[in-house]
Amino acid sequence: MKTIKIINAVVFCLWLALISLLLYKNYTGVPLEKKEIIEEAFSKTSDWYDIYNGTNKLGFAVTTFEKAGDEIIITENKELKVFKNGKETLLTEEVRLLTDNDYKIRSADYSSVFKGEEGIRASGSFEDDAIIFILESAKHRKTHKIEINKKSFYHFLTLIPLLNQNMPVPGSPFKVLMLDLANLSINDVKVVLEEIRPVKIGTNVFNLYKFRAGDTILWINEQGALIKKEYPSGTTFYSELESIAKESDDRVFLDYTSLPVLKSNKLIANPEDLNLLRVKIKDYNFQSKLYEKTLAKLKGDTLIIRREAVEELKKKKYIFPYKEKDFNEYLSPDRWVLTDYEPLAYTGRLYAKLHKYDGFSFAEYLNSYLYGLIRTMPEFVLRNSTEIQKYRYGDYIERSIMFATYARTAGLPTRLIGGIVYRNGYFYFHVWPEVWLDRWIPADPSLEQFPADATHIPLKEGTLEDIVSIINDLKKIEIEVLEAS
Repeated sequence: MKTIKIINAVVFCLWLALISLLLYKNYTGVPLEKKEIIEEAFSKTSDWYDIYNGTNKLGFAVTTFEKAGDEIIITENKELKVFKNGKETLLTEEVRLLTDNDYKIRSADYSSVFKGEEGIRASGSFEDDAIIFILESAKHRKTHKIEINKKSFYHFLTLIPLLNQNMPVPGSPFKVLMLDLANLSINDVKVVLEEIRPVKIGTNVFNLYKFRAGDTILWINEQGALIKKEYPSGTTFYSELESIAKESDDRVFLDYTSLPVLKSNKLIANPEDLNLLRVKIKDYNFQSKLYEKTLAKLKGDTLIIRREAVEELKKKKYIFPYKEKDFNEYLSPDRWVLTDYEPLAYTGRLYAKLHKYDGFSFAEYLNSYLYGLIRTMPEFVLRNSTEIQKYRYGDYIERSIMFATYARTAGLPTRLIGGIVYRNGYFYFHVWPEVWLDRWIPADPSLEQFPADATHIPLKEGTLEDIVSIINDLKKIEIEVLEAS
């Protein structure tokens, strides 16, 4: 029995290595899954979006798919801040489509209302050769006819289910007839899959699919969900939780669909087991001070990173809180790490006390605790520790911010590090904390590693603004793995 288990494990590892090699040599992603929007005869699901123009929040939108027997009702409701006659006002728009199970449109309705006004409404009924719209406003009522000649056509709300069911070949455009309800027209729109981009989310790597439909860009994840929609006007929809989408505050953006992905010249089978990584990085301005009192050493444009020996760290007690002035920067609050917020500070001090103020034990606990506490969900914006604690979801940035918050409040010096980390043949932008245990020790609460593995390549230390500032620099660098052993 034991022999069979060993054989199965070996076969699985060989299979995994083969898949990784194939992806590494010719990355084309995997086909989109058919999104099972509705699984039961009567059910409902909703997707919420923040709407921005640049960094200015305009409002929010919600798209709802509701099944009733053999029909699907798709609605999109938007609330937008707009300017009319030189004054800001609220515009409410609604699109309502009735389709069959294949998302062929049976009827369509559109309404647009400015705050305090009557608004307009267009209701369309579908025949074999035409759509007859009835247009109504406070003062007028008329009909409008669109010839369709028995052709199939779609709306942006039904285009994504179409793409789910018929995955196009990358780079091969096809044309789709699209219904424009705002202008009551049907237009021939070219659709093309421009890119399949790998993204690191939590401990895994997933695919994002970038489609261009006319002048509009759609980003869709592996499950067939729209996560971002970019209009040529500069207006962008970002996938978000309902409670946050309804908030009115502007935010600091970090668009994870545009983060750099750097292909490695070597495959690393088990990065967590490396004892040493030696890499050459061209066209980057290093912070030499960053590597003082660490196991990462900089020689010219080459970084040598050694793995921390866990057993050696466990042998010694690292008692805190530290009060030396040299560590003030790493014990103090900033815009994101809100150590002066008492509920968080109290929690940090409590956890430290439970671990008898031993630095290694405390850091090890925080690393595991935050991995489980924060639900993995990629974010388009940066949040401070009070906001993260409120919603409890995010990824490597959010977990690192919370780690630094709890550790600093308890008196354990902690700094934030930005750089890149290896996964499945590529290096990805990453953020992690480092704690002071007689030298700086890397942790990673998003990968549940303490100490973090040797493929964590540190490139920047500072506040969150400092760290995300290197993203554009990463798009220009070249990285070469010289040794991985």
